[in-house]
Amino acid sequence: MIADIGPQIWILVGKLLVAGGGGAVVAFAIFKFLGKSWIEHQLAKELETAKAEISILAARRLKLHDREYVVFPELWDKLNRAFNSLDRAIISLRHVPIFWKMPEAKLNDWMNHSDLSDDEKSYFLSEEDKSQAYGKILDWRDLIDAQKHSIEFHTYFQSNRIFISPEIKGKFNQIDTLIHEALVAKKMDSNGYSGESKNYLIEALDKFDKQVKPLMVDIESLVQTRLFPERRSGAMARAKK
Repeated sequence: MIADIGPQIWILVGKLLVAGGGGAVVAFAIFKFLGKSWIEHQLAKELETAKAEISILAARRLKLHDREYVVFPELWDKLNRAFNSLDRAIISLRHVPIFWKMPEAKLNDWMNHSDLSDDEKSYFLSEEDKSQAYGKILDWRDLIDAQKHSIEFHTYFQSNRIFISPEIKGKFNQIDTLIHEALVAKKMDSNGYSGESKNYLIEALDKFDKQVKPLMVDIESLVQTRLFPERRSGAMARAKK
């Protein structure tokens, strides 16, 4: 019966328009013709359709949030590794043996029991100032480690950035760039490019202390708020009291 109503409505509308009926007259006539129950039925159908669409959108958003909760712990772990390894690479406070005081036999014994690679041993033996040479070897190791963790963080972030909300993603973008820039400055210093006109070590230290460190604090706060929203709600409730 409902399927036959459509043509009948248009016949009725045509008759009303020919008779000079206005929009209000047509609407009232349609309401009387269809009846309240049919209109309510149509509204109910549209409401159910809207509910289904909202449910689908909510499910999609929930899945994105679920993925974000999976990404954040791993991303934060990789960022911490990049941060800590960069810290070690820039600020090299370590104990270096006083090799020039060692007899040759003791020096050879130390080297044979060390973890130096063959290439590192060759470089070490070729240098006159062996304490400085050993320090450079450790510097290179720290730089390689920092670069490794920086690449791992960068790669994971780029692969999962689609699941991160814009505000936090912007912060991760910033720190990704700053870590890279600080690492490049430290490499330039280690390769002997620092001089009177440009001190790359100071540049690396300033970038790390004045930009990377404060940004780490901001990111930690944003990630904690995202992962534990109830903490923010509780803090806001206490602030209102």
